[in-house]
Amino acid sequence: VSSDSGADYDFVQVSLLDPYGRVLENSLWGTLSMSKQALDGGHSSSSGGSKDYAAFPDLAVTSPGTYSLQVTAIRMDYNSPDGPAAVIVSSITSREIYAYEGAVASENPCE
Repeated sequence: VSSDSGADYDFVQVSLLDPYGRVLENSLWGTLSMSKQALDGGHSSSSGGSKDYAAFPDLAVTSPGTYSLQVTAIRMDYNSPDGPAAVIVSSITSREIYAYEGAVASENPCE
């Protein structure tokens, strides 16, 4: 997720969408929000000198079907007149993914 405006963000959130683009509540399990990490091992920055990433290693879709993932970069605005507010900086939607019901192999990755 990147922002054309170069705006900074605090964390990344992932959501599951149905084929019509509607967010499916309670259909995606695992860690759905993560802080950003600097790709180059340095500090995260929106100045263009560093690229950021967020990993979601434990996501699970609860029902078979066709879906998309929406990844959203969010900045917290603590100066909002109504109190702290989450501001969407940028969002992107994946291509379709297909979830199947079945056992998952428990294997270790190759070295």
